[in-house]
Amino acid sequence: MKKSITLKELAKILDVSASTVSKALNDSYEISEATKKKVEEAAKRYNYRPNRAALNLKSGKTNTIGVVLPSIKDFFLVRALRGIESVLADTDYNIIITVTNESFEKEVKAVETLVNGLVDGIIIAVTEETQIKQDFKHLSDISESIDLLMFDRVDNPVECDKVLVNDFEAVQKAVRHLKFKGASSVALVSSNKNLSDENTRLLGYLEAIKDNQDPLIVKGNEMYIENELHVLFDEEKVDGIIALDEEASLAAFRTASKRKLLEDRKLLMIGYAGTKISEHLKPSLSTVDQHGKRVGRTTAKQLLDKLNKESKTNKVTVVYSSLCERATTQTIINPL
Repeated sequence: MKKSITLKELAKILDVSASTVSKALNDSYEISEATKKKVEEAAKRYNYRPNRAALNLKSGKTNTIGVVLPSIKDFFLVRALRGIESVLADTDYNIIITVTNESFEKEVKAVETLVNGLVDGIIIAVTEETQIKQDFKHLSDISESIDLLMFDRVDNPVECDKVLVNDFEAVQKAVRHLKFKGASSVALVSSNKNLSDENTRLLGYLEAIKDNQDPLIVKGNEMYIENELHVLFDEEKVDGIIALDEEASLAAFRTASKRKLLEDRKLLMIGYAGTKISEHLKPSLSTVDQHGKRVGRTTAKQLLDKLNKESKTNKVTVVYSSLCERATTQTIINPL
C-alpha cells in the first residue's frame, strides 16, 4: 500500500504554506480555482489523507454514528441494520457497528469505547443480560454531547429517543385472528428469552384469550417446547399456536409437522420468523411482520433529526407490525 504523507509534507512539495493547502482542500473562497486544482491533484498523487482525529478535535464532531447490536443472528435485527445503513448511506456520516452477543460486559465496553471521542450519536438495542440486570448506568451517564437512541428493547428508565414495535397489539391481533379462523384453544410458545419485547407479547396473548380460555404457555428451549407440545397434542388441548420468536416458531412447526397437524388443517399457527424461512416451510408459516427495515430507517432518521438539531426533545416512535398470512392460517377449522 502506498504510504501517505502529512499536510506539511504536501505543502513543502508544492512550495506553499500548510494553511494554503488546508484552505484549498476545504474549497475556501480565499484560494484560486487554479491553486485548488493543483493542490487536489498533488494530494491524490502523493496519497495525502487528512488527519481525521485532528479534524474532529477542531470541529467537535466526528461525523460517525455507532450502532450497538446484541446479535446478528436475529432476522429482525439484521433487517433493522440494513434500514439504518440505507439511510446513513445518503449522508456524510460513517457507521461503526459493534455486536455484543447478548453480553452486558461487552455492551458496557462498547459504549465506553464509542463515547470516547469516536461518535456523535449511538443507536443501541440492549442485551438480554442488561435487561435481566436492569443496569443502564452506562447509558444514563452518556454525555449530553452525544445523542443516544434506543430501539426495540426500550422498556427502561433511560431518558433518550426511542423507537419500538407495537408488540402487545401485534400478538393480541394475531391470537384473535387464530380465534376468528376457528381455533378454540391457543397456546403461546416461547424460547424463554428474558426480553422486554417478549414480555410485552405475553401480555398481548393474555389479553386476547382472557374471555375464552385459560392460558396455555410453553416456555423453554427447543427440545422442551417439542416435548411439551407433544403432550398437549396427545391430550388434544391445542388447535392454535402463537410462537413469540424464531426458535420457538421452528420448534413448534417441527412438532406439528411430525404429527401432520398442519397438513390436515387440525392446527392453525402464527409465528415470528424471517420471510425466507417462513415462505419456504411446507406449509408456509403465517408470521407477524415487524418491518425490521422500516424500524431501522425510522431509527436512523430520528437520530439524524436530533444530530441536526431539528428535534430538541426526546421522542418515542412506534412502528406498527402486520400479519403476513400464509398457509398455516389460510383455512377455517371447526366450521359452523
